[in-house]
Amino acid sequence: MAGTLESNPANSPNWRKHRNGCPFYRERWFSDSDIEAGEPLYQVFCMKGTPPLTLEEQNRCLRSKTCCWRLTEKAEKKEAVKGKGARRSSPD
Repeated sequence: MAGTLESNPANSPNWRKHRNGCPFYRERWFSDSDIEAGEPLYQVFCMKGTPPLTLEEQNRCLRSKTCCWRLTEKAEKKEAVKGKGARRSSPD
């Protein structure tokens, strides 16, 4: 059950956005799950392919109201590398 998608998380009412979470983060809760049998309580889906892998990352997803924190970090690193290259090539 946890490994399958039967509906599109982007537009299914079973997948919900977190109020303060990333706009690409979706979660689906299983109210009838048997936790003692190892069934999940909820399932997480990321529409950008950057799902949280740890509790710390999930907390960051839940606090990133306007954008994906991973994509933002990736863009910042790329910009920093680009900026270093520009400084090296400029004459002193």
